[in-house]
Amino acid sequence: MKDKVSNPEARTSAKRARPRPNAATLIPRELIAQPVGGHLALDFCNTAGEHLAEQPDELLRNWESLLRWATHVGLVGPESYVELLGHPEPLDEIIQLREAIYRVGLAVAGVGRLSRRDVAFIREHANAPRPEIEFRDSVGRWRPAPTCASAQLCAILGGEALCLLCSPKAARVGVCGGDNCGWLFIDESRGKRRRWCDMNDCGSRAKARRYYEKHKGS
Repeated sequence: MKDKVSNPEARTSAKRARPRPNAATLIPRELIAQPVGGHLALDFCNTAGEHLAEQPDELLRNWESLLRWATHVGLVGPESYVELLGHPEPLDEIIQLREAIYRVGLAVAGVGRLSRRDVAFIREHANAPRPEIEFRDSVGRWRPAPTCASAQLCAILGGEALCLLCSPKAARVGVCGGDNCGWLFIDESRGKRRRWCDMNDCGSRAKARRYYEKHKGS
């Protein structure tokens, strides 16, 4: 009887039977930032921790973290994550765009002054060419080209920001009241009473602090 390993037909069958790796399984599950903004542009702004601090905690620390965030929020698909991972780009322009959107978001929320320069910067990126769109199982996703992924992602994010800021929802942009948190969100609460990015995060800490202040020395 022939050895299966030396049998070409057996080897071919084994290759066909071997499952191909799923692109989604290659993406780390660890979140870059909790998606609490209620809008893609605001979740993009929230990729910096303690955003109102003098030195915020940068969460987009490398190209992989940007791609992971973009995949987690559904901006691109798992296939793009795998494809673009091998074509790293600097994050300078991405970070500059994020900060411009963030400053305009703060101004719209009543914190700080609106800068026309920031608006022009966002618009410039929004007017740049966007990537192709790929449909899988009737779901469309952007498919950035490996040669210009950063610029194309900036075009998408800049456009998302302008669509939000020029919509009625802009009046509902709020800022988390946690110490230096500064995360932005769409306040859908009645009477615009939302104060925290997340009740389980900044809201919980504020509650614990109030409890401590009330009972200290008693």
